[in-house]
Amino acid sequence: MERKQFESAPCSIARTLDVIGDWWTPLIIRECLYGVHRFDALQARIGISRNILTRRLYRLVEQGILEKRPYQQRPQRFEYHLTEKGYDAARLLIAFMPFGDKWLFGAEGAPIELYERGSGRRVRPEIVDAETGQPLDVRRLYAGPGPGFPRSKAARRERFAQYYARADERAD
Repeated sequence: MERKQFESAPCSIARTLDVIGDWWTPLIIRECLYGVHRFDALQARIGISRNILTRRLYRLVEQGILEKRPYQQRPQRFEYHLTEKGYDAARLLIAFMPFGDKWLFGAEGAPIELYERGSGRRVRPEIVDAETGQPLDVRRLYAGPGPGFPRSKAARRERFAQYYARADERAD
């Protein structure tokens, strides 16, 4: 059975999952972030079959998440490195860490900690508002249409009822 595709969905979450939401892709990105760049090392670290890894690497290069860099000519072999788009994808995966540390490891403690390259200081990921720098409390958020939401006004009002109800209240 083929996986549903979301490349035309009017939702950034759905489209992102279309690119990095399969079982293996986040682990490949993680390993590249941690400095693993060669096929055999990726395969060994992740425990993925060669044919699946080949397909995932091809797709990640095609999507612009990874770039191939030759490191050997005969036979020709490549390393896989994150692009700027890939580093942005890695930021998403890093955002998973506090959830896993808290809810899946608990008293055992974090299995992996992150450190800033320049200072060696331990860092702890947290999602913050880009404008204020304050941590986001998702319980306090609601969704509204952005400029890329391609629906009619009636469809927008149906999809984002809470947004329009609040906007109507402010207009009164």
